[in-house]
Amino acid sequence: MKVIPLLTKGSIRVFRQDFDLDREILVYYISPGETCMMSLVASFGDMKSRVNAVTETDSEMYMIPIEKVREWQIKYESWNGFIIQTFMNRYTELLDTMNDLSFQSVEVRLNHYLSQYKKRTNASALHITHQGLANELGTARVVISRILKKMEQEGQVELKRGLIKIM
Repeated sequence: MKVIPLLTKGSIRVFRQDFDLDREILVYYISPGETCMMSLVASFGDMKSRVNAVTETDSEMYMIPIEKVREWQIKYESWNGFIIQTFMNRYTELLDTMNDLSFQSVEVRLNHYLSQYKKRTNASALHITHQGLANELGTARVVISRILKKMEQEGQVELKRGLIKIM
């Protein structure tokens, strides 16, 4: 990686993909004012990134050359603090994700995902298919569909084609 994104507007979804199994799993989201820890790791290690990223909404970002990132770390204490804070935040988030995948049911993970989505976007309508949601959570579509149907019967969500309304 030769450049690092610094998001100023929008949202970026960072995910890991297994092409052999045709599956993917959400790693984290990048919000305005944040950068991608995985891009930093790849750049500092002078290697190819092992994750993919796509914008979720109209997004704007600065693409900062890695030479500047390194230079600013030495020159500006606040920039170095930002980079360290990025690593600390993502490290904690990745440990939480690993914990969820290892110890939480898909139902608990889905509830957490929906509440985090609502909190992060201030929106109660999520435009995603059941397969897309299964990809995000690293599970099968049929499992997500079954849980969402139960949640709909309990009045927690309203389901439409490609749309989940969080109540």
